Amino acid sequence: MTDYKEVYLASTRAYQDQDIDAMMKHVTDDFSWYNIMPDGANQIASGKEQASTGMKTVFENIDYISGHVDFAKTFGDILVAVETDTIRIEGNKVRMRRMSIYECKEDKLHRCWSFPIKDDAAADSEG
Repeated sequence: MTDYKEVYLASTRAYQDQDIDAMMKHVTDDFSWYNIMPDGANQIASGKEQASTGMKTVFENIDYISGHVDFAKTFGDILVAVETDTIRIEGNKVRMRRMSIYECKEDKLHRCWSFPIKDDAAADSEG
């Protein structure tokens, strides 16, 4: 059986290195990604190509400093993770946290539902 936590962590390392090609090796061709907001789900990507293009846009337009996996645990073909990114907005370091649920298949990440975590610690600027 595939160790989906290792697949996820390999994808995360590629994300931290901003290596989109390496990231895409860990997702299915029909990968889909949703941000879940208070007013409902917003599909960010439908398919590997759209996910790749989206990540390129992110890396070109966001002043990414670092990323960290706070928690990751698998439940069969489901992986639950809490992730923290540090980015720079208007000169200030800002932590952005999310809980993501990944459905896995064919030894890869297949779908992702990402829920932003709004807590005081994540909203504080670090200067």
